[in-house]
Amino acid sequence: MGTEPVLSICVPSRNRQLYFQETIKALLENPRDDVEFVFADNSDDPSIMDGFMAARQDDRRIVYLSSGERTYSMMENWERSVAAATGQWVAAIGDDDYLDPDAAGFLLRLQAATGNVDALTWAGFNYIWPDGDAPPRPLTTDLSARVTRFDKRDLMRRAFQWEGSMHVPLCGNSIYHGAISRTLLHRIRAAFGGRFFEFPIIDYEMAFKVILAGKDFYNVTRPFSILGVCPLSNSAAMGDTEAEDRAYQRFIRELGYDIDADPLITDTPFRVCHGVTPSIFVIQHWLSRKYNFEMGGYEENFTRALAKSCETYPTRQGFELMTKRFQAIVDTWQDGRYAALFAPVFKGRETALQSAPRSPARPPWTGIGTDGKLHFREDAGEARTPGELFAVLRGMLTPADEIPITDLP
Repeated sequence: MGTEPVLSICVPSRNRQLYFQETIKALLENPRDDVEFVFADNSDDPSIMDGFMAARQDDRRIVYLSSGERTYSMMENWERSVAAATGQWVAAIGDDDYLDPDAAGFLLRLQAATGNVDALTWAGFNYIWPDGDAPPRPLTTDLSARVTRFDKRDLMRRAFQWEGSMHVPLCGNSIYHGAISRTLLHRIRAAFGGRFFEFPIIDYEMAFKVILAGKDFYNVTRPFSILGVCPLSNSAAMGDTEAEDRAYQRFIRELGYDIDADPLITDTPFRVCHGVTPSIFVIQHWLSRKYNFEMGGYEENFTRALAKSCETYPTRQGFELMTKRFQAIVDTWQDGRYAALFAPVFKGRETALQSAPRSPARPPWTGIGTDGKLHFREDAGEARTPGELFAVLRGMLTPADEIPITDLP
């Protein structure tokens, strides 16, 4: 590529070649020449992806990182992916996801209108790769294209005080399914340990570092990516306690050490092995101890988030197991000061968190609802991959170069 690309899309992968190949093919179908694709394989058998990429070596937009002499941890593979990126902005997705390269054009327009864009996030939704068993789920997306500037003070409260959170803090602005300026990324690397990623739960870790180190944050309601959930994905285990525990053990094996034994988290009773919500708090606690910044005012909101986490489990057994697990911790944490706030209510399979990847399908309905949102089936247009589904939706979405950018503070 002769000039600096506008956007680098990084796709790290490990042993999911079938999905990785479909994602690569979908990304390369876009003819834009101002994007860069960093594909980082980390498979036990390098020949599969090496052969696949050899047939695409003439595409000058591609930076291909083959598997190394040893297996990298997920954190190491993401680190080398982002380090290889040369775009003005950098985004990362999983090997079973999709990201619209036309985000590059919108980033340029947004920067021209605002002067600087440290971080951009957008709307998105989960897509379950078909496995032949579960019926296609109904999905919804916003057909509007509203651009909003986030106030850093609001992001800090939402992230570190868990203000307005569900079972996770609603703060966004990560490199995962978002775009971060390379300037900010290198500032983060200089300020935080000389690396982009230090904690193995890399999406939320980066989100918190972006909020701490960034200044200009934006969001657009127009979707630019789809989060895929293939059968081998950790997300596929959500809502199933046994599957979650197996995914955690696999995560620790590939990491090569027990993150829950880290000295920086010994003064909190929460651990990564306890589940999604405690894991996110552990990242914050770890960062605050390592980089000496105070966290406070989160306790009540975080306790309620723990209760909401239990409510995402669709079966009575899963709900009761997680409630018992968290109750034992909350009863002793901070001398039980917040135990009364931990009051989860079993919602049942039909009313549990609808964004859970394996939540049961409602009766399918397609069309534009009274809320102005598009309702469609997961297999719209006979789509079999996230890239194919986005291709179906593209004609109904506002083109990236026509998204209005007005009235921003």
